[in-house]
Amino acid sequence: MAKNNFSPIPNALVTHAVTDAATSLTVPSTANYAEGYVRTNSVVETRDGTAPTTTKGFQWAAGDIITLRSRDEVTGFQVIRQNASNAATIDFQFWNKVPGMN
Repeated sequence: MAKNNFSPIPNALVTHAVTDAATSLTVPSTANYAEGYVRTNSVVETRDGTAPTTTKGFQWAAGDIITLRSRDEVTGFQVIRQNASNAATIDFQFWNKVPGMN
């Protein structure tokens, strides 16, 4: 893949199961950008490596798109279910670079 090519990383479309304990993403080594589609139920996330809680972090509802715009955000992302009794999933696609960057 060309260095300056904005392309999805092959085989890097993953479904992340969100639990009632904070979890991180398994990030491909070349990922510098990611988009996640909240498929089911609300989640709460942080991007600075700290664990979110049901009342601390950014809340996203089913149908929302989460955009992680840097390697630091991708690797620092953690997520928890907003309601411990509702299963939640997020589908993530990873890219090798941030759109518009060389």
